[in-house]
Amino acid sequence: MDNILIPYLTAVIFTFCFMTLMWFWGKTRDNYAVIDVGWGLVIAGIATVLSYFGKGTLVAKLVVLIPVWVWAIRLSGFLYFTRIRTNHPEDKRYAGFRKDYGDKVHSKMFTNVFLLQGALALILSLPFYFASQWNLYPNVGLFGPNGTLMVWIGWALFLLGVIGESVADRDLHKFLSVQANKGKVCNLGLWKYTRHPNYFFEWVIWLGIGVIPILSTPEAMASLFTPVFMFVLLRFVSGVPFAEKYSLQSKGDLFREYMRTTNAFFPWFPKQ
Repeated sequence: MDNILIPYLTAVIFTFCFMTLMWFWGKTRDNYAVIDVGWGLVIAGIATVLSYFGKGTLVAKLVVLIPVWVWAIRLSGFLYFTRIRTNHPEDKRYAGFRKDYGDKVHSKMFTNVFLLQGALALILSLPFYFASQWNLYPNVGLFGPNGTLMVWIGWALFLLGVIGESVADRDLHKFLSVQANKGKVCNLGLWKYTRHPNYFFEWVIWLGIGVIPILSTPEAMASLFTPVFMFVLLRFVSGVPFAEKYSLQSKGDLFREYMRTTNAFFPWFPKQ
């Protein structure tokens, strides 16, 4: 544990500073949805800080860090250009927090939302330190030592997740941009097979990232904690429950029928 103390303390300091800047940005814009833009970037930043202290090879660090940064830049860029730069109204979740927090909205948003999400990011990113101890070299071949095959499997899952999430985001954005669809439920494309394809493919991304280093060292098996924890967050905490709460409020019976026919998370054929 002594070996991990300094890198993790450095990651904590980085996270606190980053989240403080994001909170200040949200406060000055009067839109705390900027935290969604920062979510991917803070995780990628923490992963980079932890990897810096690892004793593994540069190749080993890059095969994990590259997909993390690709995911972070795609997610943060999409949210920034579709919600923040366009001055999209603040997400209903944060508007609800404003109402609940009253006069203490700024201080409570800092502690209850920004710092809490920072803490979750630190928990999610912990396995990256163990993965960064990996001695991987580029000439070992597909079935080389130290679980090289899992790199290919993990990257395949990661790319599937990125493509799926991008398609889901594009289709939803296109659907919502049509004025005639206001108040309707998007059940086209991937949204026909799961009520939350964006969350599902987000999880697939993290399943791939978690799989990449699992056979590198005994400690790297801890990387499987990340996709498990992400699944719990998306399915039961901050993803599906919040999204469906507001969809029921805004769409009522239309969304109830959608819930009856379509799986919540894992894609499957619609029920009749």
